[in-house]
Amino acid sequence: MTPLSTRSPLDGDGASIARLIGDARIVAIGENNHHIREFGELRARLLRRLVEDHGFTVLGFESGFAEGELVQHWLSGGPGTVADVGREGFTFSLGESVEVQEMLTWMRGHGGVRFSGLDLPSSSGSPQPALRTVRRFVAEVEPEALPLVDAAITASEPYSAVSSAVAPGRYSAMDVAARDAATAALTTLVAHLRSLSPVFRQRTEPARYAIAEHHAVGALRVDMYLRELNAMMTGTAPSLQGSSRDTYMASTVKLLRKLYGEGEKIVVMVHNGHLQRVPFAALPTMTFPSAGTHLAEEFGDDYFALGLTAGTGTTTGLEPDERERLGFRVYEQELEPPAEDSVEAALAGADPCVVDLRQDRAQGLTGPSSMRHAHMFTKADVVQAFDALVYLPTMSVSAHVPPAK
Repeated sequence: MTPLSTRSPLDGDGASIARLIGDARIVAIGENNHHIREFGELRARLLRRLVEDHGFTVLGFESGFAEGELVQHWLSGGPGTVADVGREGFTFSLGESVEVQEMLTWMRGHGGVRFSGLDLPSSSGSPQPALRTVRRFVAEVEPEALPLVDAAITASEPYSAVSSAVAPGRYSAMDVAARDAATAALTTLVAHLRSLSPVFRQRTEPARYAIAEHHAVGALRVDMYLRELNAMMTGTAPSLQGSSRDTYMASTVKLLRKLYGEGEKIVVMVHNGHLQRVPFAALPTMTFPSAGTHLAEEFGDDYFALGLTAGTGTTTGLEPDERERLGFRVYEQELEPPAEDSVEAALAGADPCVVDLRQDRAQGLTGPSSMRHAHMFTKADVVQAFDALVYLPTMSVSAHVPPAK
């Protein structure tokens, strides 16, 4: 047996993938980049099969936890169009594709599938959406603590922005004392909420407290994420870096299990780099534990990591653009040929298929050492990183993405 040889044809409804998932209750479905038509269509088909045939009832998406409340409200029959909720209820513009909006429309019509964003608020650029929710909670259950919330709001306001395309510049412009003051205010708020958790759970529903605390932690994680980015930009980051985004996304999945019950089956849709079971090599000289690293450690075989990739075609790029709503522009670009050591090169010429990597892992086989990440290739022990991998011969950008200039 050679690496990647355990392949099955990719059928149209995802049955071949569902068979591999088995009894896993947390199934993460990736993509090698966002805004890709084929990945969005496949994810939607697989979600439908997992819901209708295998009892999955929750979708966690790589989008803001705070913003996700709007999506769930709409799925429950709230007002507005799917385009409205795709624009306002998702971060990083990830709800604006035709594929995501068609998936949401199916979810609303089907009923019974709950939605949650997993990620930091405001496209990882501002703690304010989370802090506003915390403030409403504190005003109801402990008004005397409102000064702590207001102090966090005020201290983090100088760097708060529409996205992480803008916030890092504002953060780096602050002096060290101001940054430290924001971190201290947010840390104090989280510590206060946690120290009084028995009181809060007596004054309101335990689930309401758990959600409010998670919002407060999300606000602090935005602050820490900007610290991490600043360390990367200034060359002071350690080779093994933390990732507040990934840590928070994993903790959101854990929260969903707590809120809905240990037996609940959850579909997670995030980038391949976030769901892989091993740390992600963001740079040749730096790695960080992915969300999947945390989830694999916590849930073992109850967590199933499915990567999605393709050989040729087009992908999306990002560039800062202050004229855009979120401070960046998404555009179409051609894919580079597969790198020699990549999984895409190893599967070049194959028909659409799903590869069971657990077979290789069980036999100690070594597979490809890199994988597509957007328009680049990042180092990855593919056999160890994923439980299975879907390979498509080609990929293309979603219809809403403008062509390159």
